[in-house]
Amino acid sequence: MGGMQGLGEIGYERDGPVFHAPWEGRVHALVTVLARYGRWRALRPEIELIPAERYLPMSYYERWLAALTALIVKSGLATREEIADARSPPGSERFEPAITAATALAAVLQPPRTELATHVEPRYRVGQRVRGANLNVPTHTRMPRYTRCRVGTVERDRGVFALPDRDVYFQDPKPQHVYLVRFTARELWGESASARDSLYIDLWEDYLEPA
Repeated sequence: MGGMQGLGEIGYERDGPVFHAPWEGRVHALVTVLARYGRWRALRPEIELIPAERYLPMSYYERWLAALTALIVKSGLATREEIADARSPPGSERFEPAITAATALAAVLQPPRTELATHVEPRYRVGQRVRGANLNVPTHTRMPRYTRCRVGTVERDRGVFALPDRDVYFQDPKPQHVYLVRFTARELWGESASARDSLYIDLWEDYLEPA
């Protein structure tokens, strides 16, 4: 849209390979394994901390690798020196593999279960008009900036999930309903957008207020 035209084409690659280099596959495998280890829940908050001058020239998996390295260091699993040397010092504690060669395929194909079996009364109902809250948080959030202060309609109640703004930092997960909300293109992008187009996006209750 208007403000994004200067960024150029996205560069969609039809029928491209899953990984463009072997190291990308290894990074993906490490993220899968270490997620099972339980020291963190997402790469995204760490990726968001990469300075813009480093982030923009990086490829997709370069960002993953930078975030993964930072998380390993922060968690105490290894130092940057150990990572650079590709070896641990003598006497280091050894852990049982979270995923083995025999269980790797099942681990990759197993879908994540993030919906909570918790009863929480919904604040909104299907068909209700809602407005994106005017949030400007300095930390991780899954609320797109372009939905703030924009009015949409609840199309579906997705169920109860942890609020990612807290959950990724291992704080009180604050369980709440997530709604599929429809915004017209003109509500988001102005009168120059097509009157026939709409955007459907999942939003947590804390991201919404009654319209």
